[in-house]
Amino acid sequence: MTVVTVMGSGRERGRSHGEQLRVEIRDVLARVVEDLGGAHEVDRFIDANDFESAIARHTPDLHAELLGIAEGAGVKHRHVLVHNLMDEHWWWSEVVLRESCSTIAAPPLVGQTMDLDRVLDGSQAVVRNEAADGNASVVLTSAGMIGLCGASTAGFAICVNALTMLGHSRSGLPVAFVLRGALAQADASAAVHFLMSVPHASGQHFAIVGRDASGSMSSASLECSAAGAVPAAAPGSRFGHANHPLATDDIDSAMGSPETSSFLRQDVLDASLDVTSLAQLTACLSAAPLCVSRTGLPWFTFGAIAVELGDEISLRYALGPPDTTSWLDVTVT
Repeated sequence: MTVVTVMGSGRERGRSHGEQLRVEIRDVLARVVEDLGGAHEVDRFIDANDFESAIARHTPDLHAELLGIAEGAGVKHRHVLVHNLMDEHWWWSEVVLRESCSTIAAPPLVGQTMDLDRVLDGSQAVVRNEAADGNASVVLTSAGMIGLCGASTAGFAICVNALTMLGHSRSGLPVAFVLRGALAQADASAAVHFLMSVPHASGQHFAIVGRDASGSMSSASLECSAAGAVPAAAPGSRFGHANHPLATDDIDSAMGSPETSSFLRQDVLDASLDVTSLAQLTACLSAAPLCVSRTGLPWFTFGAIAVELGDEISLRYALGPPDTTSWLDVTVT
């Protein structure tokens, strides 16, 4: 079961998510908690920060969804919470960045590889969220997480890149909830406004492609940190983004310098902006160095998505490295 649909209020969607992916959630949470150092370390991390207050304040419907996932899967709420605080734990524990996501935005196309720790392998899923207010989104995620990247039936999609070296906040809104909060907006313009208005817990780049308030195709590139959101490309332009900042200067020097691979991938992304079809986009994302499938590394390409925005929204996803995993199609609208 790689695509599940959840419907209703936040609590109802969460319970359905937890019930349908119960086996996968229990399996991945056991590995995540062990990888983080055990339940005591999870409690220490959560108690040292105030992320849940920000979630409840800025995205209450998603907070209810989080609670519902724990109920539906029959697992501890704090373990589901820490699973959804992946980016935040990276900077809190001062781990060296291992994620190497690569994003291409070429309106009306946008897509990315999502590179994560191998401990998450086997938890890949696509979740279609149908909210009680009529909003719907389709997200690539790890079972038990509310989302990593995805598309909204309102006509836009959002891809992301971790920027762990940027300024962070222990009371900001965590990345997963920023993503889903933005996807819940009425159009791409409103999503950009949401990204620029909420307080960010972690450094993250957001690529938004889709219909704006006027109905025109648009794109936006925002590097977000505790200091706010900074545009990293001209509105409406084609752009690529890896895992180092291109515009913001809100740098946390304690996190170290970006890895060389980020600059190498940026060069490849910049040379690939002439893509004009989903087939070309998926081919680009399936090739090295954007796709990482070789063994011996603690991280790999967990999955990938490619979206074409128009009167209909076409979304292709791979639940694993796309050079060895089939691209599949899922209906967004």
